[in-house]
Amino acid sequence: MTTAPQSLVTRTLAARRYRFVALIVDNLIFYIAISPIYPIFSEGPEVSGESALISYLNPYAGNPNWPIEVAVTVLFGAYFWLQHALWGQTLGKRIYRLKVVSSTTGERPSLRQSGVRALVHPVLLSTPYTGALIQLIDALWIFVGPKRKCLHDVIAGTVVVDLSAPGRRGPGFLFSIGITLTLLTTLILFVSLVMPK
Repeated sequence: MTTAPQSLVTRTLAARRYRFVALIVDNLIFYIAISPIYPIFSEGPEVSGESALISYLNPYAGNPNWPIEVAVTVLFGAYFWLQHALWGQTLGKRIYRLKVVSSTTGERPSLRQSGVRALVHPVLLSTPYTGALIQLIDALWIFVGPKRKCLHDVIAGTVVVDLSAPGRRGPGFLFSIGITLTLLTTLILFVSLVMPK
């Protein structure tokens, strides 16, 4: 029988709600960062002649900007891969004092583990027609196992832990909502100022 590494035994698993809000914050930070070069809201599904649902399910069909979509997908994966490989944390995880660690060592994940973990989101989202469903399965997997692991954690051999001191409360859920709304408002204002009328 194997035992968990000592560093994992003393750490608290990250709460699902903080993982979720940290992911939202990371997405908002990423889209704010790329918004000057990538017009998120400038072209709708009418460009390809497809319905909004079909355009979401297959972002490349009839899309004249598909190379930009692929480049953004690569950048999105790199955003998570590099930060997890270097620090075990993205900017969103830093705000909520969460860290990705290896399930076997309890230390920050290896370059390979970080790469596998980071590839899951963009690859799933960019998979035509089935990506959104598989992404939902990945996210809901956190409710299946006892260690609060999403499917990408299981595949990569990682777990997300809470770095807050024992007995110390982290930022409250209302604080989380406030940061998320602030970032979302910033994104909307920035995009509305940058986008041509």
